[in-house]
Amino acid sequence: MAASRGVDNWNRNWKGQGDISSMSKVDSGILYEENGNRVDQTLTRGTPVTYIDSQSKSHTRVAVRVGEDVFFTNVDNLVKPKSLGAINLKPQSFGLGAPLSLGLYVTTLKTAITNRQDIKGELQEYLIDLVDYVSSGSGGLVGYKFDQFPMASIRSDFGEALGPIFCLKSGLINFNLGVNASSTISFPASGATQLLDFYINTSTNQYKISSKSKGTANTLKMASLVPTILNDARLNAKYGNTLEFKLMNTINSNNTNMGAIQGCALIGVISQQAAASVSGLTNNSTIPRPELFNNLILNDTRLKTSKNISLRNIAYVCEKKVVEYSKKTMVSKKFTEIVKDILNNEVFYVKLDIDNGIPRFKIVSTSDRTISGLQFRNKNGYDSVSYTHLTLPTKA
Repeated sequence: MAASRGVDNWNRNWKGQGDISSMSKVDSGILYEENGNRVDQTLTRGTPVTYIDSQSKSHTRVAVRVGEDVFFTNVDNLVKPKSLGAINLKPQSFGLGAPLSLGLYVTTLKTAITNRQDIKGELQEYLIDLVDYVSSGSGGLVGYKFDQFPMASIRSDFGEALGPIFCLKSGLINFNLGVNASSTISFPASGATQLLDFYINTSTNQYKISSKSKGTANTLKMASLVPTILNDARLNAKYGNTLEFKLMNTINSNNTNMGAIQGCALIGVISQQAAASVSGLTNNSTIPRPELFNNLILNDTRLKTSKNISLRNIAYVCEKKVVEYSKKTMVSKKFTEIVKDILNNEVFYVKLDIDNGIPRFKIVSTSDRTISGLQFRNKNGYDSVSYTHLTLPTKA
């Protein structure tokens, strides 16, 4: 199905819906008086208008208020009605949660999209087209103005609703998991489970799936991992006293700067005295005793020539040391072991990209050898913070 136009557009999105705020989507939209005479004024792209249902005569002559004046124009010159604010496209917003078969899931999702009052016009049509495309592998996804859609939300949030369809149609078929036509789809009740977005259920197992949009790392944050170990007696007994977990816990228990500095002290790069000397400082505060960090400062190209070294400066160097430590073979293996144990050895990552409106998926599992050897990642800088904490990314 392509985007509706003409009389179909009018009947589906406008007629009988009352007065609707919209805007022009064309650069030179022709306007007419009620008697049919063309006026000199034209609609330019982005001009706010109000569609007036009671005065609209046909799809080629819908009434629009432009400022204080009422004119008539072709309905296809107007942006179809849709929510003007942020739209919740998470699966839970469509009432998805309880286990459903693939066929019932697709029907439920499409019905929910149609019934949503905040999803109208071309956005509604495009979301339904996406569902049809992923479930059938073909279909029309043309004629849409994608720059008028919340594409980031569609990729990340609605991608969580599309992912289960992909998994049952093809994504999990080659993993020999027993996924078949009788398998079902379900979601965590809150939609806030840290390490997964939905489940695929077979007659014998429940598989955890994490949905990601393209360009998003499969990042495992300490806030997701550490509490799981602390609250699980088996995992705590197994890993609680390991240096690797203590490092994870240290990073999670402190702010960005002190997590790295305390972590550096834990692995023996700096002394506990050095770490204590900067406790309580803010990001740009000058460290009071730089001599305690001489082993870091004198080996850093930038800091060894700096007169004033801030907390953030020294934290960044500590972050680099923690990342370097995590790359050691045995350390990385231990991180991987811990994470896989937390994830019960199997989480599948489904990545969605949308190219010119066409969805494309990729899937990989945590037990896949291509994502072994976990290590810390840091995207902070000497003076700035991009990540709240160091994270353990997979390589999917």
